[in-house]
Amino acid sequence: MKIGNIEFGPRPLFLAPMEDVTDIGFRHLCKRFGASMVYTEFVSAEALVRSVNA
Repeated sequence: MKIGNIEFGPRPLFLAPMEDVTDIGFRHLCKRFGASMVYTEFVSAEALVRSVNA
């Protein structure tokens, strides 16, 4: 499987974001045990904008 220029191999395993579960420690464990890709849960765009303008 390939997304853009990133090749994940024939049977990749992706970790779906789960609110209050997929913190950095959990994502590191999943990556260590074979997840092809991990990413954070959704964030509030409004909170990002406010912190940039603060």
